[in-house]
Amino acid sequence: MTHKLRNCLIVIVAAVIANYAPLLNRHAEQDNCNFGPVSNAEYRAYLARAKALLPFPAPSLLLDDQGFALKLDDLFDNLSSGETNVYSRLAIMHATLRAIGAEYRNTNGNDIDRGKSDPYVKAASGNPVVSFHYALDVNRLWMFMPWPRDAWIIGSLAGPRYKEPPGPLYPKGTGGIRFIVWGPNILDPIGDDAIRAVGSCPPIPAAHLAEGFSLRPE
Repeated sequence: MTHKLRNCLIVIVAAVIANYAPLLNRHAEQDNCNFGPVSNAEYRAYLARAKALLPFPAPSLLLDDQGFALKLDDLFDNLSSGETNVYSRLAIMHATLRAIGAEYRNTNGNDIDRGKSDPYVKAASGNPVVSFHYALDVNRLWMFMPWPRDAWIIGSLAGPRYKEPPGPLYPKGTGGIRFIVWGPNILDPIGDDAIRAVGSCPPIPAAHLAEGFSLRPE
C-alpha cells in the first residue's frame, strides 16, 4: 500500500467515524416519559412493539419525505389499532418516532408564541391542530449525510375544532394523528424554531380536555 493510498484510507475512515459518532447519543431520557394514565412501563411496551415492527431500512442517498411519512403513518396505525384514548395515542406516537431514533424537540415551536401557551387550550379555542416537532438524524436510516443531517418530523394531532384535512398528509378527523416529514435540504434549511429543544417528553392535555382530543368514530 502506497503512502498516498494509506492517507486516503485514514481520511475516509476518520470521516465515517466522525459522521456516525453522534448517533451514540440515543437520548435515552426521552424514553422515561409517561402519558397521564399511561405508565412508563406501558409506553416502553409500545416502544418495543414499534421497534419489532420497523422495516429494516435500505441504504439510500436521499430521503423520500412523503414515502417515509406514509410508513410512519402505517406503523402508528398498526400500533394504535383499537385505541381511542388521547393519552394512549400520544404514547404510541412518541414510541413510533423514538423507535426510528427521532428526538422530541418541542410542541408548536414555530407558532407565533413559540409554544409558550398550553397547546391543548390553544387547539380547543383556536388553531385546530397540535404539532409535535421531532428531529431525526437521517444517518440513523443507513444514509451518509454529514451536513445537513437533521430531518424535521411533525406529528399532527387534530383537536376538537378540526373540520377537514387541508391535505393528504393530515389527520382525517378529531383525535387523528398523522406525520409530515421534511428531509435535510441545504437549499431550504430547517428553521431554528422548528426543532428548538425545550423538553424530553411531549405535553399531554388536562383531564377535562382529553375527550376533545380522543379519536372519534368515523
